[in-house]
Amino acid sequence: DLLGSKGLRGLLEEYGIPHITGSYALQLMTWRDLDIYLEQQELSEELFFRLGGKIASRLAPIKMSFRNERIAQTPNLPSGLYWGVYLGDKRKDAWKLDIWAIDSQECKQRLSFTERLIAELTSSRRRKILFIKEACWQDPGYRKTYTSQDIYCAVIEEGIENVDSFKQYMKDKGVSVGKN
Repeated sequence: DLLGSKGLRGLLEEYGIPHITGSYALQLMTWRDLDIYLEQQELSEELFFRLGGKIASRLAPIKMSFRNERIAQTPNLPSGLYWGVYLGDKRKDAWKLDIWAIDSQECKQRLSFTERLIAELTSSRRRKILFIKEACWQDPGYRKTYTSQDIYCAVIEEGIENVDSFKQYMKDKGVSVGKN
């Protein structure tokens, strides 16, 4: 609905090539969070803010946040421009959109990670990932100290089977999972 009838895909296409990725593309959604890479070689900050204004007009978000990771260069984040679009309280089933404007090379690299995960997913791994994500997504540390990618890699690469073993896996990496 957001992409089609509300016109988000068409709007994004005015500014580059949108790629739907993340848990939606992996069929591993446990909450309404849509990740989009907007492939565009040289999108200026001015045009990105113009896009943000059109998103705000079209979707009426309660909040939008901007990041310039071309400057900040935060480890593990794309080198690009970002809109975090909140259409309500995400912990109460409202949508959150993560829109990254990135260049073709960065986009290709990030999409190849998603394609590799898709190739490695089995129905058993999918169930384990969904179970762990469902148990973790409301943890205050989720998205701050660990992410879905940590869960995907733990299950696919390390053979993690359940929430307790995931917590131990992350503890071994120096990250606390869950309320202590």
